[in-house]
Amino acid sequence: MAAGEGRRCRPLTQTRSKVMLPVGNRPFMEHVISALAANDIRDLYIVVGYQKERVMDYFEDGLNFGVTITYIEQNELLGTAHALRKAERYVNEEFLVVNGDNLIDARAVKELIAAKGENVILAALRRHSGDYGVLMVEQERVTAIIEKPGRPCSGILNTGAYKFSPAIFEDLRHTPISERGSYELTQTLSQMIADGRAVAPQITKGIWSDAVFAWDLLNANNLALGMKDTIISGEVEEGAIIKGPVGIGRGSIIRSGSYLVGPVCIGEDCDIGPCTTILPSTSIGDSTRIGSHSEVRNSIIMNDARIGTAAIISDSVIGASCTLGDQLAIETGPSVVDLEDNFERVQFGAIFADDVTIGGRVLVSPGTVVGTGARIGSGALIRGWIERESRVIS
Repeated sequence: MAAGEGRRCRPLTQTRSKVMLPVGNRPFMEHVISALAANDIRDLYIVVGYQKERVMDYFEDGLNFGVTITYIEQNELLGTAHALRKAERYVNEEFLVVNGDNLIDARAVKELIAAKGENVILAALRRHSGDYGVLMVEQERVTAIIEKPGRPCSGILNTGAYKFSPAIFEDLRHTPISERGSYELTQTLSQMIADGRAVAPQITKGIWSDAVFAWDLLNANNLALGMKDTIISGEVEEGAIIKGPVGIGRGSIIRSGSYLVGPVCIGEDCDIGPCTTILPSTSIGDSTRIGSHSEVRNSIIMNDARIGTAAIISDSVIGASCTLGDQLAIETGPSVVDLEDNFERVQFGAIFADDVTIGGRVLVSPGTVVGTGARIGSGALIRGWIERESRVIS
C-alpha cells in the first residue's frame, strides 16, 4: 500500500509521499521491502498513486532490492479496500498486505507469515494517542475493531499489516462506503467479524512504528538506526572522535576535531566539520555539508542540505536541499501545535520542508513548522506554522 500522501506529515509530503520519507537514511518503504525480502518474499505488488513517479524511479523493478516489483495504479484514492481490490487479478494464493509508510522489521513479518488462520491482523501492544485502530480480542479472535478512538489509551493496536487468502476479495466487493466516501479494509474486516468469520490477531514482538505527524519521524528514525549495520566507508581525519555505532558513507569526510556519538548514520559525499558535534539518533543524508563548530542531535537531515557554522539543531527534521545560515539555533521543548481539528501538546524542535533557506543568526522556537520553499531573513525569530513560499524579513 503506497498510494496515499500522508497529509498529516505535511509539509514534508508536499514534495513526496509518506512512503518516501527517510528514516535511518532510507525511505520507509525500503525498510519494509528489506523485511519482506529477508523472509524470502520476492513478488511485490505495490499500489501507487500520489507522487508515484518518485516511488517508481527509486525502486524501479526491485532487482536492486532483492525483489520483483509490479506497480498497480490507484487513480482515485478511495481507501484501502479499494486499493487492495486493484491487486485481485495478481493473487491466487495466500498473501500479505503491508503499508509502505510504516517501519517494520523481518521478525514482525516472520511472525505474520507463521500465524495460523486465513485472516490475520498483525497487532502491537502500545500506549498511543488515539490515532490508531484498537482491536478487541477474546479467545484468540478479534471481536471488534474500534477505529481511532481519539483519546490516549493502551491497547492492542492494528498495525495495518495482514495475512489473507484470496477469499478476501469476495468480501471486499461488499465493503460499505464510509462517512468519508471511501472503502476501508477495516470496514471489510468488521463486517466479516459481525458475520461470525474468524479473524485472528498476531501480536508482534518485532519492530513496528508509524509516523502520524512529521515530528513522529524522529522516533521512527531512532528505531531504524538500531536496525542498520554501521560501516565506516568514508574518511575520518586525525583528531576526530567516533564513539558507538556510526555509519559513514563513501566519499564522506569527517574533519579533525569533530565528535560523533552513535547511533548516527551519515550518507555519501558529506562534509562534516571541522570541530562539529553529531550526537545520538541523528541521520544525515547524501551530499550534505555541515560547517565548523555546529551541533546536531536527535535529528533527520535530508539530502543536499547546507548548514553553516556554529549552528545548533536539536529534535528536528530538515528537508532536502535546505540552506541554513551561520549561528542558526533551533530550540527544543514542549509546544502546542494546531492540528486543524484540535490542539495537541508535543515536544520537538522544528520541521523544515524541502528547499527552505534561512539566513544567519536566526532563532527558531520549539514546535516551528516551515513549508516548502520558504525564505527566512537573517536575524529573524520564527515560531508557529510558516506557509510554503513565504518570505520572512527581520
